[in-house]
Amino acid sequence: MFGIKASQHVLMVWSSPVNAEELQTFVGDLKSTVGDEGKVAVENADMLTSSNHTASSFDHVLVGVLPPFTFQCPVDLLGEVLRTLKPKGSLTMRTTDAASTQSNLKLGGFTSVSEPRNANLTDEQKRDVTVPVFEVTCLKPDFEVGSAMKLSFAKPAAKAPANTWNIDLNDDDVDLADPDDLLTEEDLIRPDPTSLKVCGTTGKRKACKNCVCGLKEELDAEDMKNKEATKKDFKSSCGSCYLGDAFRCASCPYLGMPAFKPGEKVKLEEKTLQDST
Repeated sequence: MFGIKASQHVLMVWSSPVNAEELQTFVGDLKSTVGDEGKVAVENADMLTSSNHTASSFDHVLVGVLPPFTFQCPVDLLGEVLRTLKPKGSLTMRTTDAASTQSNLKLGGFTSVSEPRNANLTDEQKRDVTVPVFEVTCLKPDFEVGSAMKLSFAKPAAKAPANTWNIDLNDDDVDLADPDDLLTEEDLIRPDPTSLKVCGTTGKRKACKNCVCGLKEELDAEDMKNKEATKKDFKSSCGSCYLGDAFRCASCPYLGMPAFKPGEKVKLEEKTLQDST
C-alpha cells in the first residue's frame, strides 16, 4: 500500500470535498499496515501548517490520494511536508494536474521526483472521476533542512603569516621614531592666509564670472605683481627685444614699448601721456 511498511510513521493529508466514510476506511487500512508499533496522523490540508508536528518525524506522507483528486498542493504547504518528513522520507501525491504538481515538488525542495504515472484506482474510484488521475512520488533529501556541509572544491582559507607586523608597544627594546623628526623645514612653514582664500562658487582659487567677494581683484593684483617682477628680472633670450615690436615674441614683456638701446632704462615721455584730442 503506497510502499508503506510496518512500524512506520505516516501522515495522511486530505482536503475537502472528501467522503467521510471512505476516509475512515482508508485510515483504518493504514493503521493495519503500520501495526501497533507504527503511527498514522490525519490532517486537513488547511490546518497542516498550524498543527506543529515534530520536524523529521514521518517516514511517509500521503497527499490527495482520495477522490476527487483535485487538490493542488501549494509550495508553502509542501515546505511544511518537507519539514515533517525524515531525511530520505517519501511523499506520494495523486492529482489531475501532473505538470503543475511536478513543478511545485521541485520548487518545494524534493528530489527524485518521478514521472507521472496512471494512479491505480479501484473500480469504485474510477466511476467517480471523469479525467485521468496521475500519481507522483518523491523523496526528501538525505539531510536536514538548514544543515551545512563543506564543498569538495572549496579552497582552504589562507593562513596569515605568523608574527607579521607583530609589534609589542610595551616592549622597552622597541625604539619608535619621534614624530617631530619626520617633519621637514617646509612642513613647518605657515602658509600665507591669502593663498588659502577660494571662491565660494567654484571651490577653487579662481574667481567666478560675477565675482563680488573681491577674489578677482586680489588675483588681478597678484597677476600684475608677477608681471612686474617678470619685467624686472627679464633677460632676453633672443637679444632683439630692444629693436621694437617687430622683433619681439608674443610673450615678450616689452611688447608695445618703443625701441630702446641695450641696457637703457626705458622711460615714456610726458607728452605721450597727454590726450591729443
